[in-house]
Amino acid sequence: MNELGERIRKLREQGGLSKAELARRVGVSDVTISYWENGTIKRVGHSRLEPLARALRCSIGHLLGNDQDAHGSSHTPMSSLPLYPLTPSPDAIGNDALPISHFPMGFIDNDLIKKDDYLLTPQRPERFDFCPPGTLILARKCARFDGNGLYLVEKNARLMVKRIEQDFNMTLNIFGDTGTRHPEERALGNTLVFHATIPALWPMKIMNF
Repeated sequence: MNELGERIRKLREQGGLSKAELARRVGVSDVTISYWENGTIKRVGHSRLEPLARALRCSIGHLLGNDQDAHGSSHTPMSSLPLYPLTPSPDAIGNDALPISHFPMGFIDNDLIKKDDYLLTPQRPERFDFCPPGTLILARKCARFDGNGLYLVEKNARLMVKRIEQDFNMTLNIFGDTGTRHPEERALGNTLVFHATIPALWPMKIMNF
């Protein structure tokens, strides 16, 4: 059974990548991608493993089927979510970002999870509103304002976690975690880059990154 090829195919499809796009990111031909997936080529060369894992947004161990939980069972995309370090740099969640781990979904209410959701945790010594060190953040990709709530947004090439509410004038009111009802600032939607909504937050004291 071609487990590696099947894993590559599933990760590619779950990431919404065509063979041609994956090939471009890895630096190979789309024929090579087909050969990997159908088992014609049974091993991926060491020099290609890192760019392949990066393009598929998983660890090399996960790609090779070596990630295991406490019970010894392999993590798969259906049983875990990628966990990324949250830093002020937008590169932290860019297409070339690599997860630091895969977090078992058994710790999270599956009813909360949707396709392409991912997890974040702030990296010390950085500080993000609403997310003290040790917070586990559920992020859901979005490209625009989608109702009042918490968002991961970018302004002036810096990532921020903010509560954003829209008023009757269609102006976005941006709040930090100071507890005041007065917004830190007001902005039109085109002054912010929206990366994700944040449906849920959890303290993650059992993990130390």
